[in-house]
Amino acid sequence: MRRGAAWSSWLSPAVVLLLVVAFALTQGSFYRLQLGTLAGIYAIAVIGLTLLFGGAGQISLGHAGILGTSAFITANLTVSHGWTPLTAMVPAVAGATLMGLLLGWSALRTTGHYLALVTLAFGLMFSEFGRTVFSAGWYGVPPLTLGPLDLGDSQRMFVAVWAVVVASLVAVLLLVKSRFGRSLAALRDDPVAAAASGIDLARTKIAVFAIASALGGVSGWLFAMYQGSVTETSFSFMLSFNLLIMAVIGGLGSPLGAIVGSVFLVVVPEFGREYEDFRLLGYGVALLLVLGLLPGGIASVGRVLADLVLRRSGSATPAVSGK
Repeated sequence: MRRGAAWSSWLSPAVVLLLVVAFALTQGSFYRLQLGTLAGIYAIAVIGLTLLFGGAGQISLGHAGILGTSAFITANLTVSHGWTPLTAMVPAVAGATLMGLLLGWSALRTTGHYLALVTLAFGLMFSEFGRTVFSAGWYGVPPLTLGPLDLGDSQRMFVAVWAVVVASLVAVLLLVKSRFGRSLAALRDDPVAAAASGIDLARTKIAVFAIASALGGVSGWLFAMYQGSVTETSFSFMLSFNLLIMAVIGGLGSPLGAIVGSVFLVVVPEFGREYEDFRLLGYGVALLLVLGLLPGGIASVGRVLADLVLRRSGSATPAVSGK
């Protein structure tokens, strides 16, 4: 049973990888590739947010500030100082991780709604900071290059982004199954019992904020190259809100759900652009239906269907045995 469970846990990254390769090989539409790339960029951040919120029970309403920190550092170094995107990655991700450490430090003193308010304040301050200090923005961020390979092409960028998504998914799955992952679950379920069992709550909180922020930093770094520019409106509070919705509708506690939620929130609204007056209404109704019918998120569809099949087969068994 354990062997089967371990095998099935690695099925999701393999399926995601196969779907990405199939989409990249068969899709020639520039617009759809751009949508898929954006969904992948957000998915990396949401995977970290899922680990933070669903895995450790620590909410963040200022995650756009984490992405923005990385994107602003990337744009500044590449446009103003001539760095390559690859060399700018280290300081960009490090800057985002440092912001996460500061948020993690604040989590030591606050919990629940108070932590949500602290992270909300951080997101609002970053948004205001971007509007005043970075009002000019940066334009002309160069595309990512790996040696002679130029990833400025939309198809190559799509594949590169989703390769990072799969790597992030695998890394978080390994982390969840580790001793640290069990500490996160204990912190989420009962902090008092976790502390009594010898888990260092302070170190665990700071570490999970740092990990989630590092993934957000990678997302912001890729976003700067995907857009080719970073402006003061790129990382508003609404982005933090959208990232949280992606995590919730995909399935909190499910790294795969983070990917599903990101694709859902980026792709589905685009189908209603021709009905602009009703697009937001339909978007809201879709969210309510998902949250009402699938409390575990879209990623729980398979489990819900399996339970339904097992329930029906179980109800049929007594009738057969009675004959």
